[in-house]
Amino acid sequence: MNKKGQALVEFVLILPILIFIVMAFIDVGRLMIMKNHLESVLGSVDIDTTRVEDKEYQIELKKNSNGEVELKSCIEVMTPGLDKIFGSPACVTTSKIIDKE
Repeated sequence: MNKKGQALVEFVLILPILIFIVMAFIDVGRLMIMKNHLESVLGSVDIDTTRVEDKEYQIELKKNSNGEVELKSCIEVMTPGLDKIFGSPACVTTSKIIDKE
């Protein structure tokens, strides 16, 4: 029995799963970085802000009448199959209530 051939076949069978896992980690990491960035941008937003200009992401700003400010940004998911879980494009939203005092 050829052990080298058996190891090669096992590696070829496992390789797509390993690639999928690595790509999924990269996509989830990108989403976490984007969420962290949105929260840092949200810290500098005040009630009079009408637009958010950002070099890294395209950020949508939405205000409610109760003083809540919501930031939303979307990115395309690279990993095949994860678009079914996260949606396509994957969007991250963060919000806070700003006092009008």
